[in-house]
Parts: sequence; C-alpha cells; structure tokens
Amino acid sequence: MPGNTFIKFSGVKKGESYQESNPGSEGWIEIGDWSWDIEAETSFLKGGGASVGKPTPGNLSFSHYYDLASPVIMGRIVAGTAFDEVVIESLKQTGTTKPEVFMKLIMTNAFITKVSSKGGEDGTVNQDVEMVFKKIRVEYKPQDNQGGKLGTAVPFEWDIASMKLIAGVS
Repeated sequence: MPGNTFIKFSGVKKGESYQESNPGSEGWIEIGDWSWDIEAETSFLKGGGASVGKPTPGNLSFSHYYDLASPVIMGRIVAGTAFDEVVIESLKQTGTTKPEVFMKLIMTNAFITKVSSKGGEDGTVNQDVEMVFKKIRVEYKPQDNQGGKLGTAVPFEWDIASMKLIAGVS
C-alpha cells in the first residue's frame, strides 16, 4: 500500500516537503513514520474478575529528516510552549491521478516532550520527536475494493484534558 505521510505545525510557515499534495510552502514536512498509543490498566486479580482502568494516552512520536521546522520544534521544547495545532496526513493511491488523504490526525495544544537528533554515516541528519496534546481527532477513510474510492471519514475524537470521548463509540 504505497503512500506518503506529512506533518504540519501551526506557526511553522515553511517546511521542506516537495510533494505537490502537501507542499513545504504551506508548512508541510515529510515524515518517515509515526506512532501513538492508548493504554489502560487491566486487572484479572482484583475483585470479581477482569476490569479495565482509566485510559492513559502515550506520547505521539515521529521521525523526519532535519529540516526548516527542526529549530522551531527544538525551540518549543526549550520554551515550554505548545503548538496550537498539529496535523498529520497519510495519503495513498486510490486510482485517481493524485494520492488522497485516507487518514488524518488533528492534535490541539501539543507540547514537544522529546527531541533526538542523530547523524548517519551517509551524511543525513534525522530527528525523532515526541509530543503530548490535550485533544486529538483521528479521521479514517476506508477504501472500497471496487475501484479504490475512499469512503466517508470514520472519526475518533478524545478530549484528553477532560477525559471525554467525543466520537468513536458505535
């Protein structure tokens, strides 16, 4: 399933993406991978059986080549200030002329919690970044197997600060 993934931070005016769908001139940055988890304490030994505790969001992490956004990202962790909004878009081919967004994450009040820069023997400099946020919305568009069109977005939305699930229960 070929595709591309991009990230955009509010306040970062120029990124270094050269993809037509998500141009650097609009602040987009190409990322290699990303990861985010939600974990809940479980217990099979307490009380009358299995139970699940309060969910705990993990850090969202991503990696990218060191670029124009890197000094801004490092500046935010040092200053302790949040990005108002961070957006991740994943695109894939759908049978049209251009890749389309099939998954989107929108995070608000995002704080950078870790930045790790590393140089490779090939001369590249990579950066691993971790962040937390107060709210997240995930939109996933399923792809049909008859022609590859994307369907309607299926949302998950969580206000982490208030621990309120907004969308995602069926």
